[in-house]
Amino acid sequence: MAYEVIARRWRPKVFEEVVGQRHVTETLKNAVATNRVPHALLFAGPRGVGKTTTARIMAKALNCIAGPTPIPCGICPACEEIAGGRSMDCIEVDAASNTQVEKMRDLLETVQYAPTHGRHKIYIIDEAHMLSASSFNALLKTLEEPPPRVVFILATTEPQKILATIHSRCQRHDFRLLGAAEIGDHLRKIAEAEGVTADEGAIAAMAQAAAGSLRDGQSLLDRAIACLGTRLEAEAAAGLLGLVRADVLAEAAEAILAREAARALTLIDDLARHGQDLRQFALELCAHLRDLAILKVCPEPGTLLEGARVDLKISRSQAERVSLPELELMIKSLQRAEGEMRRAPQPRLMLEMALIRLTEVRSLPGVQAILDHLAALETRLGGGPAAPPPAALPLFDRPAAETPRAAPLTPAPPPARPPAARPGPERQSGTPSIDAASGWQATVLRLKGRKRVASVLTDVRPLAVEGDRLLLEVGNGNTFVRDTLEDPETRKLLGETASAAFGSRLRVEYRFVAAAQPSPAGLAAEGAAEGPQPQDHPIVREALSLFGGTVIRQPAG
Repeated sequence: MAYEVIARRWRPKVFEEVVGQRHVTETLKNAVATNRVPHALLFAGPRGVGKTTTARIMAKALNCIAGPTPIPCGICPACEEIAGGRSMDCIEVDAASNTQVEKMRDLLETVQYAPTHGRHKIYIIDEAHMLSASSFNALLKTLEEPPPRVVFILATTEPQKILATIHSRCQRHDFRLLGAAEIGDHLRKIAEAEGVTADEGAIAAMAQAAAGSLRDGQSLLDRAIACLGTRLEAEAAAGLLGLVRADVLAEAAEAILAREAARALTLIDDLARHGQDLRQFALELCAHLRDLAILKVCPEPGTLLEGARVDLKISRSQAERVSLPELELMIKSLQRAEGEMRRAPQPRLMLEMALIRLTEVRSLPGVQAILDHLAALETRLGGGPAAPPPAALPLFDRPAAETPRAAPLTPAPPPARPPAARPGPERQSGTPSIDAASGWQATVLRLKGRKRVASVLTDVRPLAVEGDRLLLEVGNGNTFVRDTLEDPETRKLLGETASAAFGSRLRVEYRFVAAAQPSPAGLAAEGAAEGPQPQDHPIVREALSLFGGTVIRQPAG
């Protein structure tokens, strides 16, 4: 006879054998026992978790010669025909290959006929989300008013694609992904029954690679037995599954913690030369760093590390040498690199640059160190007592023997101080008693959200309020400032805002004051004394040329 794969030979025959879906099987058993089986069921969940298998068991429970019973015998003609796919009363339809409405109508024509041998006629529609909208509409009327003793079971991996009108007429049951421990226990039982000796590491690797699908785990076990025979060892199974060896993951983490970028790059080169999937390496290294973070938080992790590939003693040793914030930053950087590798023409380059960044994580200055430097600079530049800049702090805590390698910060040029407002004469009688400085300050605050206008008001000061005129002095009368202020819309906006701030209707008038231009000789002398000047920067020169501006030097003090 032809070989039958493990996934088929070990397919559950009763509800109790379905792994990890007790919340579904108990509901269905009670429904059969109390004769409360709905006419339409919707089984939703990921692939390989038992949807179609449960549908067949449900069909056997309804048509078993001893039933309806929650525990079908499995040996009567009805149970054997359903298990073998030969039953005339249990019709399985692959919706992926029968999407046309004509085929659905042909199928529904048989609904009106009574069951041939059993009590119920069961229609199992697999991958139901693949049906076309016309097929769903043809099915809709039958689901709404089905003939007696007809049960529809729709199985799908994408329930969101099922029409809402179909969805509302079905009793939905959600199948979940299985845990690695559940899959591992089942694979271990199968291996013992098949006469195969499997290491715990090999079972754990296959259970993790199954990613919640029991059928995938069974297929991986079948493949491992075919390749490795009756003795499954951890390293051989990991190589067969395309996983990175545990010692390679430990060595990569060691290179990162020791800040040995050359060692990490040599490791990547060795993996690439042996044809290892570098994205898989990035994912597994990320998982190992996650294990280190778990050990930092939970000294006794228990089941949190049941899928760990690196020896627990080695992981504990590495976790003691790194801080939790460092691990968080490393994991985020590695995840970002793995995402970039999917689209990059040279994924190896992305991974190499990421590993170089990871080796330098603890060499970066921390946020608090930068803030302390800025506070010290503000104190000195503001005329206060000169405070010595604090020593550069590392990004995270490090042993005292290590020396931070953060570069000192270069003091930034002092910000230009807005000139104090000149008090203007008292307002004329009949106007509110608010001085020009206070009213103008309120006007500027109201315009804070208008970035273009607010940017040109820094050198504008109020002179006086004369009748219905607000006189403004503009200290920097370059082309950009003049064009902006004299724009009719801007003038109207300033007038309306000032009227609201001062409490009376005003119109604005400008007095432009040309900035004093220092002599070329003086500029040259100051430049030679102070080093490179702001106006020498290419971007500043381009801005001056574009807006027709000038550089105004702030007087000392």
